[in-house]
Amino acid sequence: MSKLEEKELKELKESIAKPNQIATEIGLRYIAYHSLDKLVDAFSEASKEQQELMKSIEEKHGKGSLNIDTGEITPIEE
Repeated sequence: MSKLEEKELKELKESIAKPNQIATEIGLRYIAYHSLDKLVDAFSEASKEQQELMKSIEEKHGKGSLNIDTGEITPIEE
């Protein structure tokens, strides 16, 4: 029975592993790419909700400068 030399076996294992590693990386990037669409949609929705909330606050309290730490609103004179 014939047997590969250690160097040949190592090179063969590496040549098999490399395409598998690349395929795994392709898969991860594909998943990340498609997840990006969901994140962009979530960001857009969160921004829309924020704008609606700010509009509601402005309608209730009038235009002003809001200190987000204290909740104090300094009215803007027009």
